[in-house]
Amino acid sequence: MTGTVSGWFETDRVCLGNLVRWRGGVWEVTAFKGRQITLRPQSGLEAPVDTLWREVESAPDFAVLDNDGQDVARKHLPALGELLEATTPAEREKALWWHEHMKELHTGLRPGCTTARPGYDPDTTTFKQRCQTKSAELAAVGIEFSWRALDDRRRAWKAADENPLVLLYDGRKTRTPDPGGRTDKRVIALMHEVTARHARESGGRVNRVYEDVETLVHQRYRRELKDPREAERLLLPRSTFYTRMQELGLTEQLKKTTRRRSREASKPRRPYTPSVALRPGQLVQIDTSPLKIKVIGDDGRAVSAELTAAIDVASRSCMALMIVPVVTGEGPPGRRIGGRATKAFDLVLLLAQCFAPLPMRPGWDPLTAAHDSALPYGQLCAADARFAEAVAARPVIHPRTIVIDQGSPYLSDHFKRVCSFLGISIEYARKDTPTDKPLAEAFFHGFADTFSQFVKGWTGRSFEQRGYGVERQRLFSLNQVQAAAEEWVALDYQQQPHEGLRSPLYPGMVLSPNQMYDRLVASYGYRPRQLTAEDNRKLLVPAWVTVTDKGVQIDNRTYRSLEGPLWDLEGLDSGLAHKNGRWEARYNPYYPDVAWLYDHRLCGRWIPVEFLYRHMLADLPWTHYHWQDAAEEWALGGGSREDEVAITLAVKERHRRTRRGPTARQAAEPRLPFRGVIRPETGDASGSGAAPATPLDPDTVPAAPSLPVPARDLDNGRYTLPTWAPASSEDDPPPAGTAAPA
Repeated sequence: MTGTVSGWFETDRVCLGNLVRWRGGVWEVTAFKGRQITLRPQSGLEAPVDTLWREVESAPDFAVLDNDGQDVARKHLPALGELLEATTPAEREKALWWHEHMKELHTGLRPGCTTARPGYDPDTTTFKQRCQTKSAELAAVGIEFSWRALDDRRRAWKAADENPLVLLYDGRKTRTPDPGGRTDKRVIALMHEVTARHARESGGRVNRVYEDVETLVHQRYRRELKDPREAERLLLPRSTFYTRMQELGLTEQLKKTTRRRSREASKPRRPYTPSVALRPGQLVQIDTSPLKIKVIGDDGRAVSAELTAAIDVASRSCMALMIVPVVTGEGPPGRRIGGRATKAFDLVLLLAQCFAPLPMRPGWDPLTAAHDSALPYGQLCAADARFAEAVAARPVIHPRTIVIDQGSPYLSDHFKRVCSFLGISIEYARKDTPTDKPLAEAFFHGFADTFSQFVKGWTGRSFEQRGYGVERQRLFSLNQVQAAAEEWVALDYQQQPHEGLRSPLYPGMVLSPNQMYDRLVASYGYRPRQLTAEDNRKLLVPAWVTVTDKGVQIDNRTYRSLEGPLWDLEGLDSGLAHKNGRWEARYNPYYPDVAWLYDHRLCGRWIPVEFLYRHMLADLPWTHYHWQDAAEEWALGGGSREDEVAITLAVKERHRRTRRGPTARQAAEPRLPFRGVIRPETGDASGSGAAPATPLDPDTVPAAPSLPVPARDLDNGRYTLPTWAPASSEDDPPPAGTAAPA
């Protein structure tokens, strides 16, 4: 795969086709492969060379050349004499004097010298040591500069392409004073904290803030206040406090309306990052919005849903999307049953989609295939073997930085740890400011115009536009809407020209997201990252458990292992003091019948553990949320939340009620509950670990006893014998007209 490979090394200085000077010759950059770079000589007397990029970049004579053979970095820089023409003789002398010192700091040699002075030899001294030597040398002639200040001046001089004019001004004297003057920074932070705390409360005056800040000082700095000097710095006089509040602009902020105060308090720290990216995955916007489509929930009733999408800023590609049911819980506040919305684990599954191609599903349009799209299919297949399978025309883009709002699922610790594990940095948008994620908002509008309004169950953009009897229509299940939305992305969105995508060579040409990705990946490359089973286990929801003779407890469910290592941990302390000696476990909320316990002390591996009563729910696709709802129902009826057998039977009973829908047709079709769009490959076997059963001979199976069915039902045709056969996939519904197994 040609192109620079983002994530392995930075090659912003060199692109394909550039000329570079290396080892005394001129070479042309023809390809990047991993950490290697391929160079073709311009003389034609040598063969092309494959070498490490680090070796090329670190060469003493390395430079990027233009077609005339001149150094691009120095071509447009004026000479040193031209820079100093407009200065006075005194300024010219001072600039050249500092220029010589900076050269000696940077290279170890003064201009015009061939040997280094003592204390400046780069082979025997570090840069810090040279700065300290230079600081002592200047102090001897009456010029006070710390070694850090010298380093700052050298950085500014180097950033200006060694322009000596920047050395004429002392950066220490031109710095703007910090807000708050000489007031202790801890007190300034408390002023901002208390003012932000009052942002959503009724308006007050400065004296109220003064009392709250004084209280916090006594609470947090009790030991420091014993020192009279510290007490003088932390306890400000009232007049000084009012002056500082006025200088910081906090007094004016207290006078604003509650709406403006709350909006300003929710803003992230400046500067705000603009939505500009040059590489796929460099900046990704993720947002959640109501779907405006009614779907069939797990209980057979019409429910609302939420749509979460990840949009790549550089190519405008929809990297992943996920539809999650939204159910309002029933019951008194604080004890509601059945509440459901987008969770942190749903966002983790969204990120997991970004690291794998989108597989095609049976019945999809052939034009959704990747090999018939504008994607560089041949190059992608050569770099990633997964593209050789039947995949849809949606690119695989690994996010580097994501822009998210401040919703509770995005602020969860689990989501932050997963982003850190995947190497994704987070930038928070301001609350109630959709313009911070404009591409995601535009995607939702386009999704409603070209997809949602054509689906049965469309509720309109507002409650005033909602039609009559939307819930009584033939609604789709959540899995069906998810599959249709993914097909729409591959067939329509990714292949539709986007007005915001233009070719740099042909500005009049409007590109589609797939075409833009094709041009970007040719320059920056594609490096596959396939998550292993152990990586996927780290994406699961964590739980900290204690190993006993009964096993481990996760959400009042007992898990045991048939393997020996689990019993070796019985009664042992994990050694993690911040977790009170408990052990780390991971589980999938959509497949909670199996969990994994990590043994970091004895064998250093993941131990699979199974739910104790898994066999009672073997034929039911239950989830962690079904268990919570059943446990809440059982507790409201007077039962104990620790009665696992009763709660298991309650989960089974809820599934029996699920198969009885509002219409006869829906009642005859089994409905698979929402269990996430993908299931991370964590190494779990589909069964309980037993050997596969031997196929039975139909002739040797004895006849079943007669079913207790009234004769009148058989005569009227209201009962048909079940013709159920296992589906090829959990998401594939059985044929219409068949009854689900009890």
